[in-house]
Amino acid sequence: MISRRVLLVLIAIFGMLYWLNIKGSSSFISDKIRIFVLTTKDNLVFAYQKHFNQARLLEENRKQLKAYENLKLAYANLSARSEALALELDDLQQLEKSNLDTPSLENLNLKMPNSQVCPPSAKITNPAYLLPTPTFTPARIYGFISMDNPYRVLVDIHKPHPKDKILGMVAFNQVLGTIIQKDGRFVGLLYGDKQMSYSVVAKSGQKVYYGFVRNENFKTYVDFLPSYATLKVGDPVFTSGLDHIFSPNIYVGTVASIENRYLYKKALLNIKRPQNMPFEAIVVAVP
Repeated sequence: MISRRVLLVLIAIFGMLYWLNIKGSSSFISDKIRIFVLTTKDNLVFAYQKHFNQARLLEENRKQLKAYENLKLAYANLSARSEALALELDDLQQLEKSNLDTPSLENLNLKMPNSQVCPPSAKITNPAYLLPTPTFTPARIYGFISMDNPYRVLVDIHKPHPKDKILGMVAFNQVLGTIIQKDGRFVGLLYGDKQMSYSVVAKSGQKVYYGFVRNENFKTYVDFLPSYATLKVGDPVFTSGLDHIFSPNIYVGTVASIENRYLYKKALLNIKRPQNMPFEAIVVAVP
């Protein structure tokens, strides 16, 4: 049973709120109370939806991120193919120009009975023919192959590949390592592993120089660069795609220092390594 005093207090409170609204008081206490109740209700609803939709949102964001990474890799490969086709077109134009400037054998009335003439339909070898279409497949990294070797990881790949095929592994839009098959499992070779190697191209201004990534004493180098290469510290390094492990134009790192050898140059690589081992990667397979 509510006492008379409590009842009078409640009547006084509601009466005061009603009077404030009727009189148009500047405080509008009842409005503030309603706003507080509605805001609290909205916050509770938002927290409820956020809790139950968090997994779905995270999955959608993950898929969008993977699609974006695949798109960047495909765009880099397409750019390389466009550059190769442009070089091919330039070569054909130069060849056509040289043929027009050079008199033919018929005009010179020369007879060469045992000579062989290259047919006009013969194609010239060009990098465009060396760049097949790659595939990009998401995969999961689920652990190290052994606790005493931090440079080899196990990769879960559902799509079968030839046992002797070397695959590329990309994470965060840059090369993470290569993948081989060993004892029926896919093993990822990270930077620092002696067996991990692939072809790259170092770019310095408008000039490009080809070499191979190698690991020595847990450091990564671009080896067998030409001796005439005019590289400098900070020049970017990308995959070349010529070894059919990676597609071209995937970012690798930058030149940290350069060593002059007798017949070639060797550049130490500055690689931006992930702070934590990624659990997911993109597998690059080139036919």
